[in-house]
Amino acid sequence: MTNISLTDVGIQWFEDIVDKAIEWFQQGLTSGYRSITESVFSTPTPQTGEPFGFGVPTNEPWKTIYGDLVGGEIMIVALLLLITCVQGRNTIRIFNIGSTYEARKARKTAWTGGILIVAWYWVAAVSVYFVDAFTLVLIPSVGTVAGAMVDLLASSVENPALALSLNILGGSAMWALQSLFFLRDVLLIVFIYGMPIGIALAYGNLPVVSRIASRVCLKFVPLLVMPIPVALLFHGYELLFGSGTVPAVTPDSAFLSHLVAVSLPVVSVVLVWKTFSYATPRLTRTVETAAGAALTAGAVVGAGAAAGPWAASMAARWGPRAAAGHVIANRVANGGGEDGDTFQSALVTDGDRLPAYRRTGNEPGGTR
Repeated sequence: MTNISLTDVGIQWFEDIVDKAIEWFQQGLTSGYRSITESVFSTPTPQTGEPFGFGVPTNEPWKTIYGDLVGGEIMIVALLLLITCVQGRNTIRIFNIGSTYEARKARKTAWTGGILIVAWYWVAAVSVYFVDAFTLVLIPSVGTVAGAMVDLLASSVENPALALSLNILGGSAMWALQSLFFLRDVLLIVFIYGMPIGIALAYGNLPVVSRIASRVCLKFVPLLVMPIPVALLFHGYELLFGSGTVPAVTPDSAFLSHLVAVSLPVVSVVLVWKTFSYATPRLTRTVETAAGAALTAGAVVGAGAAAGPWAASMAARWGPRAAAGHVIANRVANGGGEDGDTFQSALVTDGDRLPAYRRTGNEPGGTR
């Protein structure tokens, strides 16, 4: 019977797992390029048959939005809320709280807020039509760019670790890009539907509530223009790699080809995420905090395994960089040892022998 080494079997299993992971993520990146179209970057618009959306829409959810914002319950509630805020400001003046200037300002801004509430649906409809048309003008043929990127992925990277890293980054970025644009469409409809309430609170001139409502309402603008920077990015890649039979820039190696194909969704996600953070800063801050906590937890475990509990506590308190510096200092102090002892434990010797700088008079039970 032939002796089979368990080490060789484990190595073969590991190589098969790495190859399978590379195949999965590269397939996700390739299928993402093949399925992505101009409709991913488009903005949902009302279908009315009239120019610039002036008319009753026939598609959902714009039909429901039109019914609620144009003479519907949302408009009535927003106008009542605006009147309530203005009357609240006048009631404060009865008790000599505030100033005459603030009261006059509240009355003037209330008229502006009322006009915006009544005309908000038409402002929103014209805005989404303008952004959608501008995006379609800027964005090139997505199929041409995607085909060029898929051709760049045809060559395989020889280094398995490098290939795995690139494909994980590219596949994850492609899935994240599609998810972010889907969330953008959802949040855009929510903002358009609830904006009259925010306008009423913003122009009601209440001390704290109006300031918060104004900041929330301003998040609608970056959420609306989110596809424009991505369209410019795709247009730049189309000029460099997808124009004509011979591209303007040709990668010299398989690694550079994969890097170019991976960079497009990665940079797109970075642009979208930066714009998305202006629209929903709390959500992005929560994700960044969770990622930082996961990184710190990994650093605590790694530092504890490499340099003992003192480095782990330093990683938990000061972060991964401080832990890495402590590990390096520990290795240097130990002369490059691999035993994992900390710098403090290296100062303690076996038996009753003490370092030269220790004074025996301070030891418990020591001679004075």
